Amino acid sequence: MRQRGALDLLPCALFAFILSIALTSNLVLVLPVFLGGHPIPTELSNFFCLVPSVALVACLERRLPGMERSAVRRLDVMDIALVTGFALLASAAAGAMSPLDSDAMWTAARNNLLFCGLTLGSWPLLRHRAVLVPVFWMILAMFTGGRHINDPYPWVIVTEKADVAHAATGATLVFLTGLVLLICLVPRTDR
Repeated sequence: MRQRGALDLLPCALFAFILSIALTSNLVLVLPVFLGGHPIPTELSNFFCLVPSVALVACLERRLPGMERSAVRRLDVMDIALVTGFALLASAAAGAMSPLDSDAMWTAARNNLLFCGLTLGSWPLLRHRAVLVPVFWMILAMFTGGRHINDPYPWVIVTEKADVAHAATGATLVFLTGLVLLICLVPRTDR
């Protein structure tokens, strides 16, 4: 737990995530659209949903390969439990702050699951660069715009309103797919 950063890195990342979305939940950005369509307003707090996924990559990258290859305990199971627990805890903490601004906090909780799923799914292939996948998704979501004003494309998920069912379902499916890819694609000695 200490080697992976569960005692120092993850609590600091959780605090930074919660504080940043709480302070920026009412700030709305309208970024230019480069690929056609209409600009979609998005809250600044959506960008801070990347913080937990960066912490997950840093957590997974903090390893001692020689010692882990000879470990008796199932470190792979512990790693999966740690990153899953942290991603769900960050989403639950954002959801618990819904009395402050319910739409922004539920959107942050959903986007956190989306970004953590993208990161976990791409980590076996990209390693420390896996955090770039949710960053590119966010950039793509901002700069492709939407079908109409305040109507983003359904695949974007990031800029959808908090009460949109297909966005919540999509984020949950991406998170579960990321976990399955993490479990299946990483050999035990690399965990």
